[in-house]
Amino acid sequence: MPAAFETTTADDELPQIQSPSGRYVLGPGDVVSVTVWGHPELSGKRVVGPDGEIQLPFVGSFRVAGLSADDAGRKITSALREDYLNTAASITIDSYESNQVIVLGHVAHQGVQTFSGDPTLLEALAKAGAAPSTKDDLTGMPTRCAIIRGRDRIMWVDLRPLLRGKDVSLNIPLHRNDIVFVPDQDDQLVYVMGQVKNPGPYPMTANMSFLEALSRAGGPNDNAQQGKIVLARPSNNTEQVVDLEDFVHQNGSNDQLEPGDIVYVPKSGMAKVGYVLQQLNPLATMALFAAAL
Repeated sequence: MPAAFETTTADDELPQIQSPSGRYVLGPGDVVSVTVWGHPELSGKRVVGPDGEIQLPFVGSFRVAGLSADDAGRKITSALREDYLNTAASITIDSYESNQVIVLGHVAHQGVQTFSGDPTLLEALAKAGAAPSTKDDLTGMPTRCAIIRGRDRIMWVDLRPLLRGKDVSLNIPLHRNDIVFVPDQDDQLVYVMGQVKNPGPYPMTANMSFLEALSRAGGPNDNAQQGKIVLARPSNNTEQVVDLEDFVHQNGSNDQLEPGDIVYVPKSGMAKVGYVLQQLNPLATMALFAAAL
């Protein structure tokens, strides 16, 4: 059975995390120029649609998402040769829009960032105004951040060795749609993961409740099993399964969260008592990639 939730904390997992995707692949929103030699009526600018396809007049749709520009050109060439003799197609990228990451938290510029290649953690932090121009002045710089990948994985990074230039292995290549969260040094965090709109760590507020944390993350989505939401407390190695409807009807008694608590909303049929906490034990110590200096 796959892990319900994964937190990366060990140095020996870095090579897997750092596997670069290599070359830029097309995705929804990218703007490309299609050139079909000898057929200007088929050529021109195209936008990759939400379905990953581009439209060629008189020919039809071609799915290019997930392909490099060269591979997409070869795919279109192969398809056109069924109806057009001695022709070839090429694709160039005019605007990189789909290769994006989101930087949130205590940074100067929160929000979506787009990159023409594979961005690194340091590039994303610098673009968001959370990294120094030189390693000699770290005044006010963040000490840690979380990389949220998908709905089930958080990677915590100690930024101090990276920003000082002492451990470049921590400059992790980011994947498309990663979220980088930079907490304040004094933030106490809870985690809302799984089938919610915006999974990730959230700063605690005074008397923060289970329902408040869930609402901060946008609430359960259509794939959620709302009858078996897991509330785990790694600090004392306990876990309970909450039926959301029953919980609301009971006015959420005794639902105040503590720092480090995890609210995990599973897909239908995945959660069971004792299972999620097995996956979450590393959070109890909140170990980071690099030892504190």
